[in-house]
Amino acid sequence: MLDLTITDLTEDVVYNDQITWDIEEHAAALSNWQVQYDQISAGRFKGRVTELQLGSMQLVRDSANQSIRKVGDSWAGALSLSFPVNSNVDSFYCNGHRSEADYALLTPNGRLPEVLTPEGLDIFCVSCDMNELQGMLERQNIMVDLDQRMENFYLSRLPRGASFKSFLSSVLSGEHNTTLLKYNSIQTTVRESVLSYLLDVIDDNNIQYLDFSSRKQLVDRAREYMLSHLESPPTIMQLCSELGTSRRKLQYCFQDTLGINPVGYLRLVRLNAAHRDLLTGGSCVQDVAAKWGFLHLSRFAAEYRSLFDELPSETLKRAY
Repeated sequence: MLDLTITDLTEDVVYNDQITWDIEEHAAALSNWQVQYDQISAGRFKGRVTELQLGSMQLVRDSANQSIRKVGDSWAGALSLSFPVNSNVDSFYCNGHRSEADYALLTPNGRLPEVLTPEGLDIFCVSCDMNELQGMLERQNIMVDLDQRMENFYLSRLPRGASFKSFLSSVLSGEHNTTLLKYNSIQTTVRESVLSYLLDVIDDNNIQYLDFSSRKQLVDRAREYMLSHLESPPTIMQLCSELGTSRRKLQYCFQDTLGINPVGYLRLVRLNAAHRDLLTGGSCVQDVAAKWGFLHLSRFAAEYRSLFDELPSETLKRAY
């Protein structure tokens, strides 16, 4: 089920508000984004995506009741700033780093790092065209080369965070969008306010570069190997031998970069992949289970139901 409200205010201004009841519907709700979401925590999924497109600027509020692993890309040439709506939420994992709720993630050129969010996370995401932002910098005689400065992922504390969050909450409210945003003067005010705020974040000397740690590299290698051997999933000892590492180190790397053990992580990735295949239709439950390395159908059905709160056959019935 998908509850959808789309208001086409002008040619360059579109407001979209969706209630989602499946992790795949949620991933598809963001316009011009190519993302893959995996549900990590167990239970029936419910989310909401509210989006406002102002020409080359995109403002989003994204909430979900379950923990999610997110990977993918935003639209090409975009600079995106993402941060929790509330400060009293659990920490999250970003590119192998554990981050607190009062930090914002800054991502350049449409690239997104791997992110693992806690249950019940409600976030804002602001995206704009990097060329437009570069032009604004130059007009203000601020000597920052975005192509050079924004080569990697960054974490930053939010200047005037509470007031900016309040501003975005107001802008993304349905009542606000169907009335005030019909006026060009209001659209200009919103765009300039957001661009000015992004400039403040970029110009912050305390911005933190998210390096690609050796622990994250080991986790990625382990995941690639496990997914390439679905027909005969390796044991932890076999995986350690292949990677040239100890069981303790492998467990530590997964726990430190994702907050989960390797066996549990692989099981969740495989269950989510099976979920995506079932939603596309065209295959029976047994074939999908076998494709993703589940040899015992009854065990697959039980684990699937535990994660998604429905049987694989029920997912297949509502295939797109």
